[in-house]
Amino acid sequence: MRRYEVLYIVHPDLTDEETKAVSDRYSDLVTAQKGTIIKVEDWGRRRLAYEINKQDKGSYILIDFYGPGSMIKEIERNFRIDDKVLKYLTVKTRDPFDPSMLEKEMEEKARPESLISPEEAEETPEKPAEEPAAEPAAEKEPEEGE
Repeated sequence: MRRYEVLYIVHPDLTDEETKAVSDRYSDLVTAQKGTIIKVEDWGRRRLAYEINKQDKGSYILIDFYGPGSMIKEIERNFRIDDKVLKYLTVKTRDPFDPSMLEKEMEEKARPESLISPEEAEETPEKPAEEPAAEPAAEKEPEEGE
């Protein structure tokens, strides 16, 4: 099993119901291909960095899932066929992926920081302290003869 994220941009002229239908279609496609969906996020309508098919806006949708690698070809084939999808990007986030690690990851996210024991806090790497910025060189004072 491998874990993937698919981000795709849907045509901006679609209504919210039609956008939801497209999202449900691809979520169902993932489960039909023996994948398991972790989360689906609708990021809403956003301005594109550049025009795609004469469109300057689009609705962004992210699907986080895991499953066999063979399913990606079918999902991307459907993205290419669908005129409602302007662009898509599939990223493999973990290889190999263990579903039991997902449960542990979800528990850690759900737990507030105050409940983490000091032993667990020592195990997690902290950000290195930022070094103070170098002081600017002192300005040179003009000499008397200038």
